[in-house]
Amino acid sequence: MSFSKRRSTEEDASEQLNEIDTHGLIARRELMRRSAIFGAVATLGTFTGLLKTASAQSAAGGTVKVGLDSGAFTPILKTFAPEFKAATGLTVEFESYPLGNMYDQNLLSLRQKTARFDAFDFWQNFAGDFGPYLTPLEEVGSLETLDFSDVAKPFQQLNYYQNKLVGITIDGDLFIDTYRSDLFDDAAEKTAFKAKYGYDLIPAKTYKQYHDIAEFFTRPSKNLYGAVEVTSFFVYAFFMNHFVQIGAEKGVNYGEIFDANMKPNIANAMGEEAIRRYIEMTAFMPKDLAKAMPWDVGRQLYFAGHIAQANWWTDMAKGASDPAISKVADKIRCARSWGEVTMLPYGRAMGIAANSQNKKGAFTAISWIQQSANATRWVAETFAQSLMDPWRVSMFESPKATFPLESASGFADNFAQTSLAALHNPKVYLDISIPGTNQYMSSIIQHVQAAINGQVEPMQALQDISGEFDETTETYGRDLQIAHYAEYRARMVKNGYWT
Repeated sequence: MSFSKRRSTEEDASEQLNEIDTHGLIARRELMRRSAIFGAVATLGTFTGLLKTASAQSAAGGTVKVGLDSGAFTPILKTFAPEFKAATGLTVEFESYPLGNMYDQNLLSLRQKTARFDAFDFWQNFAGDFGPYLTPLEEVGSLETLDFSDVAKPFQQLNYYQNKLVGITIDGDLFIDTYRSDLFDDAAEKTAFKAKYGYDLIPAKTYKQYHDIAEFFTRPSKNLYGAVEVTSFFVYAFFMNHFVQIGAEKGVNYGEIFDANMKPNIANAMGEEAIRRYIEMTAFMPKDLAKAMPWDVGRQLYFAGHIAQANWWTDMAKGASDPAISKVADKIRCARSWGEVTMLPYGRAMGIAANSQNKKGAFTAISWIQQSANATRWVAETFAQSLMDPWRVSMFESPKATFPLESASGFADNFAQTSLAALHNPKVYLDISIPGTNQYMSSIIQHVQAAINGQVEPMQALQDISGEFDETTETYGRDLQIAHYAEYRARMVKNGYWT
């Protein structure tokens, strides 16, 4: 008996590429060049997406204005702009704004009669604030065109306003543990740790373990510290991590900072414990920075080899693994963050301004970035800044393409498996995103930071937050806020989150 050799998926895709009608959207030579670089399957997926958007592209015209926060995107945009025009016939103009001014600049431009941007990026927890000024994506194109089913499930639940999708993720932020494998695997360190704490030295799964490991590796005389947490600007993310994990430990609906009537649910024992833990961790950070640790300085400390473990966004692992900017690139591994709940604070999305005069063009730009090969490059080619984090399941399933610098060492697989496991965790916390979210977050940042610095007691800080929460709720209208929060909470609970 003889058997015919099974054709490979790559061979099938290559044959389809040779036969496909390009409709003049791309030169055959360019199509095959991309196939050689990215693989036939990935190229076919990308080009199929282009054909699906052909009607939208023919309706769109002229110039598409895209606004992005400055820094992370600059290198790849120089490559994307001419490629986008070649693929779609549209000219794209990229404009930037400082990350710290993202909220104010975007809100101002959205309220103007003439749109500054057709499409723009924003933090995903701002969808509630920007929602009235955004165009629901399905009013312009289809979710299939955006390859929405490939977006990891937690990120699919973000960027809604009044149950309509007004944005799609382009930067998948989540917390994982990036730890120093040379320290954790050292036989002498393991023996000493077990002698002191009574259990094996492994990546932390609980707050107690996280605290113990931080304490153990804090050695100021050797310029080594056990942990790093941001204590300025992004205070919200780290406070909420402590608050949410405590709620999960106690078996309550974790992370609910309001009750059903939008009364603050934060000035309580869990909130006080969250601030106490946050303050405790500053003892295991460089003393001169501990009370006001900036995000970028925390990363640089890790890259320089001064931090043993970081419960942090995935950009820490990506940057630390890059030998061009990190001294510990060959000495790190990833694990799930301590605690029961996967945290997804912040992250970026792209949406279409309601005042845009070229919504078809804006949708074309967004859908082009979302196509598989382009989205993967969006992450892979911004590695030097390590800011753009993966958000699609396919990115984690093809780590060698998404994280090319780390594929040989095996770190790419470790990072992808850890991140995907975190996203598949049944317990996930997504930031609230309702009108007024920026003000609610600002109250947490201001008053928690005051408690960290010893200016007020933790409970006083929480009471101050609660008072400002009520003021913000009344400003937006309590009944309206109750409805927005109920819709958001229902979506979380429906997916098994927050409970």
